[in-house]
Amino acid sequence: MSGMTEFEEGKLVNAVTQLHKDIEKLNMAVTRLNVRLAKQEIQLAKGKGMAAGVVALASIAGGLSSYIMGKI
Repeated sequence: MSGMTEFEEGKLVNAVTQLHKDIEKLNMAVTRLNVRLAKQEIQLAKGKGMAAGVVALASIAGGLSSYIMGKI
């Protein structure tokens, strides 16, 4: 025997049930957050690639224009 009254056992069952529901909601929220983070990481990687491309293109254009100006 647990030594609890039926009322106390009922309250405990309700508390455990509510805790279970809260944990399920939290797990769903964490899953959604992980999906969003994964999408943001992909966008960030694309952005880094774009930035590297812009820097490379700018340096190539600068070198080319410097070369042309040196020949003139």
